[in-house]
Amino acid sequence: MQANIIEISSNNKELSVRRGFLCIQDQHEVVGTVPLDSICSIMATGQAMTFTKNLLSALCDNGIPLIITGENYNPVGILTPLVGHNRQMAIQQAQINTSRPLEKQLWKSIVQEKIRNQSRVLDKFERDNRIKHLAMTVQSGDPSNIEGIAARMYFSALFGPDFLRIHHHPGINSFLNYGYAIIRGAMARMVVGAGLNPSYGIQHHNQLNPICLVDDLMEPYRPIIDCIVYDIFNGSDDPTRDLGPEYKRQLSGVLDTEFKTSTGTSPLITIMQRDVWNFVNSLKEKKNKLAYENVIQE
Repeated sequence: MQANIIEISSNNKELSVRRGFLCIQDQHEVVGTVPLDSICSIMATGQAMTFTKNLLSALCDNGIPLIITGENYNPVGILTPLVGHNRQMAIQQAQINTSRPLEKQLWKSIVQEKIRNQSRVLDKFERDNRIKHLAMTVQSGDPSNIEGIAARMYFSALFGPDFLRIHHHPGINSFLNYGYAIIRGAMARMVVGAGLNPSYGIQHHNQLNPICLVDDLMEPYRPIIDCIVYDIFNGSDDPTRDLGPEYKRQLSGVLDTEFKTSTGTSPLITIMQRDVWNFVNSLKEKKNKLAYENVIQE
């Protein structure tokens, strides 16, 4: 799978499709074209853009999510296709028929891996790690909200006691928003490509969120973005630091970054795709088959 993230950050751009290419125009003059089959997702961060219906249809046909961001790069909407997999009905039927006990077991595995990765990040940067053993305390469905407890301790330890994870704040928060949006867009494509309905989450159930399942499955990968942002800021928040093109390239490149696995090395996007299929097999076989790789190493 290609991991090309196309960001349209300039204002007043016109986006259309021509002969299998995304066509970008400025005042009716073509300023760029990109083959659709090389695009993982498109992020629209500029203002006053126009999109043709033919382009939106082509994006859905090719399983390419279109992500609309709001303040400080926080995603506010996403376009994903309704169809696109020849076994979609059978897989979505398995989603609908999934028992609540299995959903709770899957969520337990997701939370445990997220906390393990957060702990690995703290060890990597030699920060105070008081969450090391919290993953072992997560119960089925995480009724005690160990995920939330670990997150508060984690962000305070990583970025300092004065740091607050608030989406609309500048500095570190805007960098995290952008990086998480990269992961979210890639996960959305893989979820839809696997034939899953992204609206049916196992833990997230917000009726206003059309990709609850995406937000469930992306949780273990957030700490990878945290690593990059910590390196950029060296742990000290600077609200005046601009999220410029260089930092955006650094964050969007995470999908192509090679990580050690039990079978060699693989780019993150391949590891994520494998984990999505493990989730699909869990639903089909009615058994928790999630098995994560340690992608954060010193």
